[in-house]
Amino acid sequence: MATTDIPGVTSFAFSRLLTPEPGTDTLSLTRDGHLLVNVTGETMTRTDSLLVCSENLEIRPLNRRMQGRAVPDVFRRLASLEGEGYLIISRENERFYPLRLERDLCFFVEPLLWALDATLMWDVGMLPGSRDTRGISLVRVAGEGMVALRVSGELVAVKVSPERPHRVHASGFVGWVGNVVPAAERRSPFLRCEGEGAVFVALPGGRASGSGRHETTLELSDSDLVEVVEPARAAGSGRGTREPD
Repeated sequence: MATTDIPGVTSFAFSRLLTPEPGTDTLSLTRDGHLLVNVTGETMTRTDSLLVCSENLEIRPLNRRMQGRAVPDVFRRLASLEGEGYLIISRENERFYPLRLERDLCFFVEPLLWALDATLMWDVGMLPGSRDTRGISLVRVAGEGMVALRVSGELVAVKVSPERPHRVHASGFVGWVGNVVPAAERRSPFLRCEGEGAVFVALPGGRASGSGRHETTLELSDSDLVEVVEPARAAGSGRGTREPD
């Protein structure tokens, strides 16, 4: 009898199991870039685009925290999951990026933060200068643990220093790590970023393997997203380090 490379049903099923192995990180990716959330105790994640969820998990809404205190507002669709189990969340037409904080202090645009470990400290605020314009909501995350971002393109970073501030288009702005001081400016689509650290930017682009982008994303080139500010212009700004209100 001729042999083929076609697998048997049972062997195929057990070779493609999504169930996380012991020791799997809290946040990881499937072969096609979907987010695997492995819950062993407690973690926090959005439940949008949920594909698979084991039933031995308790899910409850999560209240926002501002300046370290819980407030009545529910944190959009972010929920607290407790127990032992896992979820698979679809990337849809975007890309997931699991990242590990190692005693870092980071700020991320709230709608782009999809999951974070319960070991991390976090609260929310507004980007300076944006309250009366775009209203860019931020999540401040600190400590040791993992987070997952979902963005519409490739996630990159630009280095910001006192000698080399940048302007980043608001449509591509994801957040920052370090002592960066971003601020929105009236009648400008750009955010001014100065200080010391790195700013995360989501680059627009065509569909790539395992990821994509929404058709509604603003069409911009990479050079449109980031603008280097002349040091002479930055020197007279007089801004100090500020955190979200």
